[in-house]
Amino acid sequence: MKFLISIAAAVLLVAIIVPTGCGPKSISNSTHDGPMVRVRLLAGVDRVNLGLSEAPIIDVGGSRRRLGVRPGQTVVLTYTDTGWMINGIAVGQGPMVIEPATAGSVTCNGLPYRGSYRFVPLAAGRFDVVNDLDVDSYLLGVLSRELLPDWDAEAYKAQAVIARTYAIYEVKTGAAGRHWDLHPDERSQVYGGMNAETDRSRAGVDATRGMVVAWGARGDEKIFKAYFSACCGGVGASVGDVFGETTIPPLDAKYTGNTCSIAGRYNWGPIGFAKSELTRRIRAWGAKNGHALANLSGLQTIEISGTNQFHRPRRFTVTDTNGLQSVLTSEQMRWAINADPQGGPTVFSSFFRPVDTGDAIQLVEGHGFGHGAGACQWCMQARALSGSKFEQIVLEAYPQSTVLSAY
Repeated sequence: MKFLISIAAAVLLVAIIVPTGCGPKSISNSTHDGPMVRVRLLAGVDRVNLGLSEAPIIDVGGSRRRLGVRPGQTVVLTYTDTGWMINGIAVGQGPMVIEPATAGSVTCNGLPYRGSYRFVPLAAGRFDVVNDLDVDSYLLGVLSRELLPDWDAEAYKAQAVIARTYAIYEVKTGAAGRHWDLHPDERSQVYGGMNAETDRSRAGVDATRGMVVAWGARGDEKIFKAYFSACCGGVGASVGDVFGETTIPPLDAKYTGNTCSIAGRYNWGPIGFAKSELTRRIRAWGAKNGHALANLSGLQTIEISGTNQFHRPRRFTVTDTNGLQSVLTSEQMRWAINADPQGGPTVFSSFFRPVDTGDAIQLVEGHGFGHGAGACQWCMQARALSGSKFEQIVLEAYPQSTVLSAY
């Protein structure tokens, strides 16, 4: 069933479900294509190449002017103690914004993006490159990076609703003072800019413009962080088990059976690892994350120490050769196994059973790909192929949810 609200009734979304307990947020700084998002394309770089097919507007410290360049010119942007330099010529100090004359007329390291570019100075001559644009323009470059090119149109529409919700949530719950909202990769959503736009991504965004997924009592619905991953392997994980966040019904564990069995990694394994190799990887993960496992004496065993109601692992216990034990969440275990692989095998999900074979650990009965919380993309595709429309696909992905119009 499709639930929509008018633009005037978008006040329903002024509060956002915040699993970590933060206060309510409002949707503001919006365009006709929805709220603005800020994607940090590059972090801490010392230079970028800007391709200019048309002369853009440059704004440095509030002083706006058209940049005098030849059409087709590529310039090098750097930041020094005296401010911004374009091809070695000083252009000012402070944050700088470049507004393309037309979409795609300015490229950053060869790639075109919609919206504008914001360059934020950091220390030691380095800076961040942030792409500021409306959320629907952003989604045009997301959908085809998150789904396969030949997937069903209804799966693309469902992904548009989900990705829009995720992006808006991140905008409204970001850390105070942070100058960006989203990463351009798997840490948020994969974003490829204008080069990633396809007919299917455009159609998916256009058909769902303004639609989000929300949860709550009728008339008090709120959007939430709409997690998704590639394949749940038959059992979806709770966001509490995966990320330690407060679980709400749409993000709770769920049984999907063989819905996503069309995925190549619905079942996988066995995958074997020498204990010495796992010791190295787990230490590397521990060192990177300030965890006691940085001092692992040597891996003895990995055991499942807790499962959800559908028998997907929730916790693993790592025991070292001195008998010391550490309990990891399911995703921490996956990240630790995959830390610094150096070309070796990796594990696709935390949905597996470890078997001790003496000097090695075999991961058997593997299922799925990704963290497994929220929507399963291969389940979405399977439901689309069976004739489900995008609203139904979204509601099945997030139980007890509602699809609403935010703008």
